[in-house]
Amino acid sequence: MIRERLKAAARTAALKLFKMEKQMEPHLEPNQKLDRPPEAIDMSVIPRIVDGSGDTPGPNHKEDVGRTMLSAAIISSAGPVLIDQRPPAECAGGMLPGAICVPGAGLKGRPDLLPADKAMRVVVYDQLGSDESAALAQWVRDQGYVNGRRLRGGYAEWIEHDEPVVQPKPAAGGRFGVGDPVEHKDGKRYWVQEVLPGLTSRVWSPESGSVGPLDEADLK
Repeated sequence: MIRERLKAAARTAALKLFKMEKQMEPHLEPNQKLDRPPEAIDMSVIPRIVDGSGDTPGPNHKEDVGRTMLSAAIISSAGPVLIDQRPPAECAGGMLPGAICVPGAGLKGRPDLLPADKAMRVVVYDQLGSDESAALAQWVRDQGYVNGRRLRGGYAEWIEHDEPVVQPKPAAGGRFGVGDPVEHKDGKRYWVQEVLPGLTSRVWSPESGSVGPLDEADLK
């Protein structure tokens, strides 16, 4: 009984919100028929879903991409370049398939990570789809990559809907993977940002940013 009253109250509030209380049909009991023709609903009072709304901006959105659009692109033969802005310690727990861990605005110092073809899609993401990732996506577009986009909702939105993730692993024969804490022979501490061929690693710290490549033999 209480549940039915709550449903009725919610229905009344929704109808008043969209000014449709006179346009909706009355509640009918089983086998009860209307004794008059149904009234038409004025579609102009229903909010229109526009390109870019919700969790899936359309393909023509100029700044963002949604998780479902991106998920489809990743499994295609021409997936986008993915830049993960989160710290390596967070990347260690999981990343979008094929993503590169480049914390913060570090991509600005690694233009070599951007594709030669400026028509390719480049998608940047952080944990929540913040203004920081929007700013980096704008920087990517400023470099001539017209398809630079931010992942709306970030990594949190991605995993909330069980989209695929991968966990970084060390290179064959290597000791360290992305996100591992390491200490250099000189005593400085870092996180592994990138594992490179030849068992070398590019490391990162909040204080010094990206450093490397460093040989694994020099890391404790």
